[in-house]
Amino acid sequence: MKVYAFEDSTVPSLGPLVMARPVCDVTVGTETLYEMLTRFGQVHRIVRPHLKQYLLDLGNARTPFWGSSKQHAQSWATNDEQVLFVNARLIPSRPHLVTIQKLLDAGRCCKIYAGNEIAAAVINQKDYKAFIKTVSSEDGLLIQFLSDISAPIIDGELDLIESPEDFLTAHEQVIEGMAALAIDSGNYIELQPGLYQEKNTRLKQTSTIDDLITIRSGPVLLEDGSSVGPFCCFDGPIKVGSQSKIHPHSWLGPATVIGKDCRVAGEVTATVMESFSNKSHDGFLGHSHLGSWVNLGAGTVTANLKVSYGMINLYPSEKNIIKTKRQFFGMLCGDFT
Repeated sequence: MKVYAFEDSTVPSLGPLVMARPVCDVTVGTETLYEMLTRFGQVHRIVRPHLKQYLLDLGNARTPFWGSSKQHAQSWATNDEQVLFVNARLIPSRPHLVTIQKLLDAGRCCKIYAGNEIAAAVINQKDYKAFIKTVSSEDGLLIQFLSDISAPIIDGELDLIESPEDFLTAHEQVIEGMAALAIDSGNYIELQPGLYQEKNTRLKQTSTIDDLITIRSGPVLLEDGSSVGPFCCFDGPIKVGSQSKIHPHSWLGPATVIGKDCRVAGEVTATVMESFSNKSHDGFLGHSHLGSWVNLGAGTVTANLKVSYGMINLYPSEKNIIKTKRQFFGMLCGDFT
């Protein structure tokens, strides 16, 4: 079936992580919302104008700067006579997968709200064709159409990213369930208790894992082609993307997710590093989220705790204060920084 992830007017207020990429392509847990939705069919993005033009210019010749998204096999029951619309701010999680499936199982047009905002909706192909070519993420026509369409509202809990700090909080909450989902998919084999390696369909083994590593708690998921040096310590849940290298004497703490083709050394905990970013030397990175093509120099240390041990506030402008309700908060670092 056709699946659309649509951005709304809240997205520009979500901070540096979404300035150069669609919010549905930000990693939360072990994968992005875009990747999660591929289980239901081919996913299309309805995004802000500058991103729409960027994706159009790429065409089918090149991949976005954040890399190609992992495509899951369509293993969830769908109906090709219907079209699924999902708010691009939806948090990718295992419970949300089940809720969306219940939405589709209803077998009719219906929608789910998160507060006063549409989180997901199912419409007929006929209604879809009448308006899809004219909408964008900023003119409000899509939101208005989905609000006005005569479809019953069904019960279901779908949570959206509402504020910049939600990327960190949601990630910490859903990573365990999404790691379990990846293991349950059968795409990983257990090398030792708590350590899982992605199955390789090729004859040649491309991953290198030193024997002298410590898995203090799992799961630790290593994608095909990843490399782990000696004397590394892992406290899961952790995921390391394909072609990424974990240098010797590194310590990866809980809720750490490394994208593909990254270089990591030192201590990293409760952090997402999107693909093609590097922290190749000693230092500390905690409770943070790095975009793609970010390089941290030797000895970089992120402060993630106030001297008072109090809650962290964000100040996006002089007149705007965001109370994060978080004691630990490192940095949100956008792409190409």
